[in-house]
Amino acid sequence: MRWDILIKSTWLLVLAGIALIGACALAEYQGSAWVYLLFTVLSTAVLYFGFGRGAIFFDSFIGVLLWIGFWLKFSVQTAFFHGRFNISVGNFDGSPQSLDQALLVVCCALTAILFVRFARQRFFFSYPDTIPHISYTGLYAFYRQYRIAVLVVFILAVLAVCISNAWFGIYQRGLVERVKLPFGLNGVYAWLLMFGMASVSAIILRFEFELNRDRYWVAILIALMEVTLSNISLWSRGMILNGSALMYGAVALFRRREPRLRLGLGAFVVVAFGILFVTSVLSVNYLRANAFYAGYTQAERAGAVVEQTSTLFLDRWVGVEGVMAVVGATDKGWGVFKEALSERLDKSVNSYYDKHFVVSAYDNSRGDGTHFVSLPGYIAFLFYPGSYVFLFFAVLAFSAIAAVLEYIVYRLGGKNLVFCALIAQVIAFRYTSFGYVPMQSYMLLGSILLNVLILFFADRFLRVFYKN
Repeated sequence: MRWDILIKSTWLLVLAGIALIGACALAEYQGSAWVYLLFTVLSTAVLYFGFGRGAIFFDSFIGVLLWIGFWLKFSVQTAFFHGRFNISVGNFDGSPQSLDQALLVVCCALTAILFVRFARQRFFFSYPDTIPHISYTGLYAFYRQYRIAVLVVFILAVLAVCISNAWFGIYQRGLVERVKLPFGLNGVYAWLLMFGMASVSAIILRFEFELNRDRYWVAILIALMEVTLSNISLWSRGMILNGSALMYGAVALFRRREPRLRLGLGAFVVVAFGILFVTSVLSVNYLRANAFYAGYTQAERAGAVVEQTSTLFLDRWVGVEGVMAVVGATDKGWGVFKEALSERLDKSVNSYYDKHFVVSAYDNSRGDGTHFVSLPGYIAFLFYPGSYVFLFFAVLAFSAIAAVLEYIVYRLGGKNLVFCALIAQVIAFRYTSFGYVPMQSYMLLGSILLNVLILFFADRFLRVFYKN
């Protein structure tokens, strides 16, 4: 099957689904039909052009995350659940005027995203239609010479990091660390588990594409096993994020080199990804249920596993509830925005958003070793002042920063499309999960740049070594 046929068929199915769900939601929507139609058109445009010609990986991931968290979630809840949301929307009253305002806030942000998307393609950069030559020639020469040893060492390193993290509780989602390591090593564990080891997988996928494409399933399996084990160790249900980024980057390589889809390899990826994703989610939910429902019966813990699994499909994606909560708040303004910016990390108190905007089920002051926060997302956070103009230009700036970062990763990261896809996903997910201790975002951005520089200088060192 040719790639163009697969892509066209996929888009026909997606657009048909949007039309069907949208029609059902429009029939139940209590506000202006024109506002909902505008919301639908802009959401679909961000999704569609995120995969169009000239799109970068950030466009793709931000389009998918926003489409799921905003349009799909809102439309499904409106069409089939009478507009009821399982995540708190604070003081949002659900009136037609409030519904229209919430959707117009989202439309304002989506317009800014589309503006940057086309301006960046016209005036900045886009990826070439052909695969760039490997510019990490030093790392590539080293990998080619010691390929088996590198793969074995990487697998052992992944096992060592994941097992030690799970055993000692160094960095896990929803929990206060049980062990504090010296010299900031907890941060090193966090970086390795979130995207450090996945970065190595991205390099392996790029090099194996040149060296061993007929057995590419080996590199894919190693990459998917890493993200599965890392997320189980993290107690995170987010295996789909890094996993989909690595696979999408690999697809970008094949589309630029081979006109036809390898059906056998594609089927293997789908099956392996599905099995490992289900394994990851069920394992994490089992661990969480046994930790957080320790005093409950086995049947009650099993029910908790089922409940936590079923809510993943829509409820766990940060999105429209945050905007609704901010729209419904009576005390938003520049003072609130300033206070939110000054929030500092303290795992013994609830987040600013939990305390000021929603009815939170979390209580971090109990001292039971748990730490949970609700997240508004960057669109809701940037509407704290209540200004559409500020929201537009702030979202525009966020999108421009993401484009610049992806360009830096492309230029300094060996022109590796898989690596670019991974980092773009990390940035996009950070944006959609924005809102808690916002000023510490520099730590993630610094980790990304440090990650790139480590690889860059390692390549330069090996390049000199192999030249000599």
